[in-house]
Amino acid sequence: MALDPAIISLIRDEIGDDVDFVNDNTDLPGSPYPAYDSLENIYTDEDRGNYSPINTALVVWRRRLGNHTMRAFDLAKEGNWYARSQKTKFLQSQVAKYARLAGQAGQASNDAITSEAESQGLTSA
Repeated sequence: MALDPAIISLIRDEIGDDVDFVNDNTDLPGSPYPAYDSLENIYTDEDRGNYSPINTALVVWRRRLGNHTMRAFDLAKEGNWYARSQKTKFLQSQVAKYARLAGQAGQASNDAITSEAESQGLTSA
């Protein structure tokens, strides 16, 4: 079942128009290049996208970062180390941003968790 174009548009707003992920399962294996996965697979998988464009975008950015760091650096093809480090920083910032938006980022160590009653001053000392 193909995803609604409005949902694909929302996801594409978050991940960009790169061809590394195709929209629907019917587009796999991808042309002219094979794709990593389809947005439909990620979006409908309850363990990954869970029917959320933000969770789907987080999965895509994590996969892009993982593929980027696992790929060997070729000076003749990719340019210099500075350009690669800039791309790495960008991908890491995107993963961190979407992890925060999806509520999957870790909690700060100095956060104090208070109940609603404590925040309203209704507890006795």
